[in-house]
Amino acid sequence: MFVEIFNELLEENDLNRKQFAEKSGIPYTTIIGWTKLNRLPDYTALIKLADFFNCSIDYLTGRQDDYGNVYSSVEVSQAEQNLLKNFRRLDLGNKDLVIKLTKNLANLENRNKE
Repeated sequence: MFVEIFNELLEENDLNRKQFAEKSGIPYTTIIGWTKLNRLPDYTALIKLADFFNCSIDYLTGRQDDYGNVYSSVEVSQAEQNLLKNFRRLDLGNKDLVIKLTKNLANLENRNKE
């Protein structure tokens, strides 16, 4: 279960194992152990992974089917889940642009309703 989730997170973030190792500071050999030898990450590595991918440890271990953020208790449509997934793949500059765009669109929508 962990390997599938980890590989999905790599794909969502357009990273291969080597790039992830470089960006996360987790040794490449450790990552190969997880993905090729079916070893599980230790507690410290799980925390690093959760921080890096902005998700919960429960998500990484397959105990939760979403990222585990505060929105998990609110019903979220598939379109909203896809939007969030794509948003998380953006760099900070583009995230800021999306936030501004959605804020402006919401304000425009509110004005049209008045």
